[in-house]
Amino acid sequence: MKNGLADAIKKFRDSIDDKDYANWGAKGKYLTVPYRIKFVRDYFGERMSIQTESTELANGSHKFKANIFLNDKLVSVGESKQMSNKEKDFEKSQTVSIGRGLSFAGFMGSEVATAEEMEEFIRTDETFDDKKEIVKATPKLKTDTKQKLTVQEMADQWIEVLKTTAEHSKTLGQFENNLNDLRKEYLEELQTIWEDLIQQQRIEDSYISLQKQINNRKQ
Repeated sequence: MKNGLADAIKKFRDSIDDKDYANWGAKGKYLTVPYRIKFVRDYFGERMSIQTESTELANGSHKFKANIFLNDKLVSVGESKQMSNKEKDFEKSQTVSIGRGLSFAGFMGSEVATAEEMEEFIRTDETFDDKKEIVKATPKLKTDTKQKLTVQEMADQWIEVLKTTAEHSKTLGQFENNLNDLRKEYLEELQTIWEDLIQQQRIEDSYISLQKQINNRKQ
């Protein structure tokens, strides 16, 4: 679909210039969250919305979730956790969740992490005590040993992952949460797929279809 997600991702990547990156020296170069937000706002206007929520944990820190919607449909979810108690860390951690959500939606360069996320990663002082936090593991699919695949085969494999994940997800939120971990596992393959607009469109169509199926189960 013209002016859809696939077209936006291609335009985003084609427009990236070396000067757009924040340079972290040996840690690499990363696009900032404001850079990504500006692009999607300019491209989609009111068609895209970003909703964030926070949950206070037992240790006093906060967990953040950013839901990315396009045309009122959830297309991606990004999560982050407050790692220290310095001034503005609450706001920075919220920004990181938005950046991860946009990255998982496809708005990234050669990396998923944002400059803001790397800043949080590098700063290790004054961290919260996480020992009392109970984390529920997200179900993961067992992946095959990596082998040389064509872009179409990679896309076929990811579509099967989407279908299997949808079958085991009762809600759209659960679907997205399960996919977040899987996107990390398949990051290299997904980056290759996003360079092929035909395969990218196939995945987007399958993704939207599965979202509809999950919604229809409630009716």
